[in-house]
Amino acid sequence: MPTPVLTHQMIEAFRAAIMNGGISAGADALGMSQSSVSRVIAELQKVVGFQLFVKHGRTVKPTEEALALMTKVQQSFLGLEDIARFSEQLRKLRMGRLSICAIPAIAHSILPQAIEFLRKKYPNVVVSLDIASSIEVVRSVLNRQADVGLAAHGLAVGEAENVAEVSADCVCIAAAGGLPSEWTQVELQQLIGRPFVALTGTLQKRLEVLLKEAGVELDIIAEASQSLSCSELVLRGAGISVVDPFTGNLHRLRGGIALPLRPAMPYRVQVVAMGDTRLSAQAKDLVQYLEATARTIGNTCR
Repeated sequence: MPTPVLTHQMIEAFRAAIMNGGISAGADALGMSQSSVSRVIAELQKVVGFQLFVKHGRTVKPTEEALALMTKVQQSFLGLEDIARFSEQLRKLRMGRLSICAIPAIAHSILPQAIEFLRKKYPNVVVSLDIASSIEVVRSVLNRQADVGLAAHGLAVGEAENVAEVSADCVCIAAAGGLPSEWTQVELQQLIGRPFVALTGTLQKRLEVLLKEAGVELDIIAEASQSLSCSELVLRGAGISVVDPFTGNLHRLRGGIALPLRPAMPYRVQVVAMGDTRLSAQAKDLVQYLEATARTIGNTCR
């Protein structure tokens, strides 16, 4: 005769009977017949070698040995529940996670709105955002640490691909009342004699090329390496500045002024992803949202 073997069904039936106050109630909880549960528990008694339940009137009561065994069973089931919860977390991470790496100008301005949009449409998706330089953005995508990267236009992306471009024209920003109310745009010549907050980096170098061609010299009173810092300084009355359109839109929402700069100076951001990986629905929606928002901002600043 084969040696009885302990099975998960035995432990499950035993636990259900203890927790529900009897074999009949335990059977109901498991969706099984009482006779089936009684048979399984009888098999468990053969395995453990001692009685688990004794009759008490019209019901049965667990023995002292059964209660001691139940303590160990509970520990086992708590471990299984932990595993189940952890597995669910892994499933969500695998099926619903979007990792974004972006340059500061985009991460601080347009991406919070974009992530809010994604969270409403995909409430179970975990969205992560890292902020880095353009070179680090591309590297993050190449290392598969980010699903989508948002970097300055014109950067070599190696084995990755430019899957989209988000663009609009740069704007001149000022504090409320900091520019004549009749102005609808700002010409380069109109920057002369006004305190200016310069944004160090590529954008400022491009602006300096236009200024040199127009024979305009700025009165730079402060410099900042990030566009959001320029916006903050301008809002506090430090002067005016020229920033990317996305920061300009945020500046306007914070109570400042953002007017088109003339001649126009386009600001382009490339959306980078690995070519051998299919973009998820969330990533595609992110790209579409950014493109649509850029068009709206561009139309606002014309």
